[in-house]
Amino acid sequence: METFALYLIKSVAWLTGFALVFILFLRNERFFVLNRVYLIAGILTSLFFPFISIHYTVVLSVVKSMQVESAVVSDIQNAGTGIFSNFRLFLLVLYVMGILFVLYQIIRQGRRVLSAINKSEVITLHPVKLIRTPEYTTAFSFFSYVFVNPSITDIETAEIMNHEMVHIRQKHWLDLVLVELLCIIQWFNPLAWIYVRFMRQNHEYLADEVALQRTSDPAIYRAALLNQIVGAPVVNLANSFNYSLNKKRFNMMKNIIRSPYRKMKILLILPVFAIVLWAFAKPDYKYKNTEQYPVSSMASVSVQQHEVKGKVVEKDGSALPGASVVVLNTNQGISTDDKGFFKLDIPENGTIVVSFVGYKSKVLKPVFTSEMVITMVRDTLKYLKANISTPPPPPPPPVNEIKENSGAAPQPSPLPLINEVEEISSITPPPPPPPPAESGVSIAGDKQPKSAIDKEVMVIVEALPEFIGGTDAMTAWINSNLKYPADAVKSKITGKVLVNFTVTAKGKIENVVVIKSISPVLDAEAKRVISSMPDWKPGMQAGKNVPVQLQVPVEFKLN
Repeated sequence: METFALYLIKSVAWLTGFALVFILFLRNERFFVLNRVYLIAGILTSLFFPFISIHYTVVLSVVKSMQVESAVVSDIQNAGTGIFSNFRLFLLVLYVMGILFVLYQIIRQGRRVLSAINKSEVITLHPVKLIRTPEYTTAFSFFSYVFVNPSITDIETAEIMNHEMVHIRQKHWLDLVLVELLCIIQWFNPLAWIYVRFMRQNHEYLADEVALQRTSDPAIYRAALLNQIVGAPVVNLANSFNYSLNKKRFNMMKNIIRSPYRKMKILLILPVFAIVLWAFAKPDYKYKNTEQYPVSSMASVSVQQHEVKGKVVEKDGSALPGASVVVLNTNQGISTDDKGFFKLDIPENGTIVVSFVGYKSKVLKPVFTSEMVITMVRDTLKYLKANISTPPPPPPPPVNEIKENSGAAPQPSPLPLINEVEEISSITPPPPPPPPAESGVSIAGDKQPKSAIDKEVMVIVEALPEFIGGTDAMTAWINSNLKYPADAVKSKITGKVLVNFTVTAKGKIENVVVIKSISPVLDAEAKRVISSMPDWKPGMQAGKNVPVQLQVPVEFKLN
């Protein structure tokens, strides 16, 4: 429903822009054909342009790993949510009732016209069919039919036919069908009904312009109009001969020459396009890895520059294209080419920083006498499945922290980073206790799935995975699908379950693990709802989709 509501808001914005430009600049101009094209364009734009979204890029800097921070709250007695849901349902019902009412009016008027056609004699005057009926006091055309009251004289009938023939030949009924469709969708928008008036009024100006050229006596034509002044339009899909019969319509019949340059006013719609497209533009967030380096006191820098060449590779010797090579404490830098090579001019006493998203950055003194070969080490993460029925033991800290703080108690980290994958064997975390059978986690002694253990996943990428619609949409989806277990409600168990999961390169949710437990029933529910999430937009690294590990805290709260 939110998507359709956004469509309606965009549609109203487009129609409002077109209507305002027409009211302010075009409604008094005598370029009737151009005005017709403009009015039709406004309807089509308001119906179809809401599906078009302009995107712009927003670059965000991240330091090391980034987690999805979304406190998802399940509140079984949230009166505010219930009231909001009821209000949305009320608005939906009201909107549908408005559509049904407009459709009823159109159908009722159409049936009356068809009844008049069946009861009356049809006089065929190709391509027009004339019907004389006492059911209508005013003359009008309905598709290829022209309705005239029998009391109207033959002279007046001839002038009316001359006028209505223009409506039929120029197919003005197509415009009326289009504008009625607009009113069905935007029945709540006053400008939509005003737009109908603009369209009908311009039709009469077009018909008057042609009819006056064909009539033998313009005075008789104007007199026929005045004789119809007491009538009123009776059918939405009809062009009434006496529609908008006022002083302005007669003034529009005057042959006044206007400068063709006044047609340029139609270009005033271009700022409307820019404003509306900008107002509804969507940001595309790109994440850029940044790290903080100690800033040494600025020593005197030699003005002379020296060239340093090199190649950035991975541990297996393969090239690393797109790596960043910059001079420390400056904005001078370059990226490696598709073969991993770089060439950079730097001061003799300068320092270079080599970095790439997902790898440990290196700070090096340049070598000017030979080509440098810089091997980058990936920042990887390994994990073991945790038992969701009991709080798991603290995960191991980074290996480099153990080396630097030998003998100190390790500090727990919810998402440990292992700087050297080969060294993980030196730290053996206690095996998790067997989980409940319903949890779906392998028990002790079973062979762990290959996808769940000893698998490298990225924690720093150029573009993080995205839930379709963004974090707010993810929160709303989980809130609507999360069910507070009855046993937990009865026991008044509350708290926050921290769930770890992987978004695969195909956007699938895998390896859902509870790493901070509350109780078996709440852990199982948190794991269930995360596992059942729809596909995400996968994370990207170096232009390729990669698996990325994220965390979401799911909070269970009772009023």
